[in-house]
Amino acid sequence: MPDQGQVPPPGARNAAAFDEETPWCEKHQQIVRDEIAAINTRRGKTRQLDPESMEACQMLDVVGLALSGGGIRSSATCLGVLQALNHHDLIGRIDYLSTVSGGGYIGASLSTTMTVTGRFVFGQRPAGGTPTANEISDTPSVGHIRNYSNYLIPAGFRDVLTGIAIVARGLIANIGLTLPVVLLLAAVTIWSTPLRSCLTVANIFGVDLADGALPQCELHHFGWIADRYGFTAIGAIVALVLLACGGFAYWISRAERGIGPTIFLTYAAGIAFLLGIACDFARVLQITHFALTLATAIIGVGLFFGWALKQSLASPEKRQEFRSHWPTAGATFLMLLAAISFFEFQPFMLSQMFDVVDSSAIGGPVGSIAVTWIKSLAAIAAPIGVFVTAFRQQFAELLKGNSVSSQWGSTVLAIVAKVALWIAGLALPLIIWVAYLYLSYWGIANDPIEKCQAPLTVLAQRDCLAATKSTVPASGNLSGKIQFDGAAGTFSAEIAPKAAATTATSDWLTPISHVPAWLRFAASNVARQFHWSDAGSGYAHSLPVVILYTLVGMLLFAISWSLTPNANSLHRLYRDRLSKAFLFDPGRSADGNIARAEASLDQGRDFKPLDRMKLSELYAVANDDAMRPAAPRLMAPYHLINTALNIQGSDFANRRGRNADFFVFSPLYVGSEATRYARTPAVERLEQSLDLATAMAISGAAASSNMGSNSIKALTPTLALLNVRLGYWLSNPRYVEATGRPQRRSTPLFLWSEISGRLYENSDGVYLTDGGHIENLGVYELLRRRCKVIIAVDAEADAQMNFSSLMKLQRYARIDLGVRIDLPWTPIRDRTRAIMAENADTKSAPSSPERSAEAQKDHVHVAIGIIDYGGDDRGYLVYIKSSLSSDENDYIRDYARRNDTFPHETTGDQFFSEEQFEVYRALGFHMTHGFLAGDHPAVVGPGTAPRTARFTEAGEEAIDAVRGALGLAVPRRRTASVTATMIDQG
Repeated sequence: MPDQGQVPPPGARNAAAFDEETPWCEKHQQIVRDEIAAINTRRGKTRQLDPESMEACQMLDVVGLALSGGGIRSSATCLGVLQALNHHDLIGRIDYLSTVSGGGYIGASLSTTMTVTGRFVFGQRPAGGTPTANEISDTPSVGHIRNYSNYLIPAGFRDVLTGIAIVARGLIANIGLTLPVVLLLAAVTIWSTPLRSCLTVANIFGVDLADGALPQCELHHFGWIADRYGFTAIGAIVALVLLACGGFAYWISRAERGIGPTIFLTYAAGIAFLLGIACDFARVLQITHFALTLATAIIGVGLFFGWALKQSLASPEKRQEFRSHWPTAGATFLMLLAAISFFEFQPFMLSQMFDVVDSSAIGGPVGSIAVTWIKSLAAIAAPIGVFVTAFRQQFAELLKGNSVSSQWGSTVLAIVAKVALWIAGLALPLIIWVAYLYLSYWGIANDPIEKCQAPLTVLAQRDCLAATKSTVPASGNLSGKIQFDGAAGTFSAEIAPKAAATTATSDWLTPISHVPAWLRFAASNVARQFHWSDAGSGYAHSLPVVILYTLVGMLLFAISWSLTPNANSLHRLYRDRLSKAFLFDPGRSADGNIARAEASLDQGRDFKPLDRMKLSELYAVANDDAMRPAAPRLMAPYHLINTALNIQGSDFANRRGRNADFFVFSPLYVGSEATRYARTPAVERLEQSLDLATAMAISGAAASSNMGSNSIKALTPTLALLNVRLGYWLSNPRYVEATGRPQRRSTPLFLWSEISGRLYENSDGVYLTDGGHIENLGVYELLRRRCKVIIAVDAEADAQMNFSSLMKLQRYARIDLGVRIDLPWTPIRDRTRAIMAENADTKSAPSSPERSAEAQKDHVHVAIGIIDYGGDDRGYLVYIKSSLSSDENDYIRDYARRNDTFPHETTGDQFFSEEQFEVYRALGFHMTHGFLAGDHPAVVGPGTAPRTARFTEAGEEAIDAVRGALGLAVPRRRTASVTATMIDQG
């Protein structure tokens, strides 16, 4: 099995240790062999590689092309690069095509069109085979993509409306997943405190902790058990049962100590016993609010002091602090204390809500401040949350401090951005909390009103309520006058209670006046069914509401169980729009009655869509002869579609905080190092919706609640609940061809996994997002395969020209693969920064001749570096960076003058105009063609001492090696030719 790797040798400690220590190229050598066999079907006979004779981890004489992420900007730039490569007849020399995000748009389009037509459809080779022209003409295929440069809303307002409808559907689906939890929590709260007078009585799940508590506060008859035997005895019995279950589980599994359910049941037993003691202690305290919290905290002080004594008396070898049971138990206690205090905070808030709503005269200032503050914070946080969510990428850049040159300015902006992120992250949880409070508030009967009933009048009832709730004047406000006599030196004040304002309402108040009419109607119908109408407010109103909430919550939960992870996310909308724009058959028309030049509401009708083309079809089996099927054959470079496997909850695979692993889709294999690999046809049979369009959309799923190493933890719950989820849940390749069951299940509770970040590599479903969430250049997988020459197109948004993706790639390559990259990239940075600064300054003042002359030096867009694979294996990295050299054509320079961030405009702009698309495409062609034709020099040499050389001239070892790998003639040095002639004559 290719996903199993090699068998661990007898001396290895275990399989996990073997997997961690063995290089990828050695464990998965069969994968590389199968890929080379597929690549051979596209190579000539003289260029065949023998897969069987390949040694593990040897450098391969293949050429890889990597197209970076960057949305439609990268897609347009990479289209120009591909056109230039074809212009020089080099597409046929590309063996691997590795794409990320926006580079995957045009990469998938290249793969599909070449597979169905067998040719490059985005440009024509020059007549005579000599690439002398500096530009090429459009083809119908390029025109099709131009029509969809605004691919998200190609039909304008109609697509906007349909998109809004789809977003609304997803939000409602998420509400269906969260509302059951809120309803069930509200039902438990009402069950525990059915009446307003019960809110000040400490209880645990409806069992009162106070002696002599009102009997109507319990909607059950179990309180006598605690009164007779005590909570400590009950907790001890529950703890013994849990310990017995843990022992039985340990005996069944024969697991090591601390492994499996045994340790969980042991901790649960300790919690049960501790709660029993705390409940009995809370009875002694006899306080109104937070009795159980205070009791647990006091017990905790004793436990932690005992722990300190134990640690002091223990021998040094028994003082282990790293992941031992004592620190874990301490952390568990702190979580228990936090949970108890949070749950006891809810009755306090509900009590204040009653006080505030009754009247300002009855409610105290503390209640008014608390409730009003929470509601105001939720109202403020909501618009901030929307703003931050819309500009999350810009906030991420501010957090990194890459947007400001000043150190102080960068620090201040990072702090402001972090505060805004946390406020935005609190927005939706606060709104959900307020909803829970109101649902609970509506279910609790306002029983003090029963003391002020008929035959009182409405005004007399108000006075009665004020008298029963407070001894202070009805208003709670003061009025008076202050006098100061400067001559006499006296100061006097007359202050008196302000008279209460006449109430605006004349309605008669009842214990359920605060309840909405629809809920009163539903509760009364439930009460009549059980004949509780005359059984007091607790049974007549609160208990029916508990039953109603519970039934509705369970019904919604059962229905939401059938919601699939990908059906209502934004992934499908994104996938379909991308597929319409980039996956088509240029040789066949979908509607012959519509001319290509004719306007159409559905612009995709000009070519036949290839929406359902499978990944495995890229390595298709021709069957022209029914009697003898032909072997599979590649018609395009072997495509590697890079995505990020989100494993925020993984312990083994996430030690370094990456939160992700490299996950790849290809015609033969799907998977990652963390999940192992499965054959693509097997995954496609299991995952019916997996196809090339789906893989392309996953690779570009930039907006998501979990974003690998780019995750914004403060926004994770908010983004998940708001359905900002372009990612995709895929069946785990680990279990596609295996009989073992997953260790963790992530679906159908997928939403809660996304909210909490509990994402694992060994669950039955794995969550995939944009490949740029771990590595945005697409070079990493080519380094794994040890390609001799890698051409990398970096078209990411890098307005500061910091080359951040290149830096990250170098770090990953060094740490993971032991590969070192030495690339002389600084001249590209310096020239582009100068030109972009000049373009920015020309908006306010003309540039000086000195600066213009500085910006026009060294027209370089390409750097050639060394890839040190170790030993004697040296590869070459041809790095093409979106950059400026001031010799571009007129409309590129004109656009750059008007847009000073060009060619690094934000990736958030996915609504390109015709002009935007064209200037980026033309820039990609200009950079690559100028390099290949020798019009522009390339930067070569070590990164510490860069120099320039032209690709068409002899004398540079790196250039000669790259030309040889691309099948181009290697120019000979003049001295070498003269020496050879002299030797021949001799």
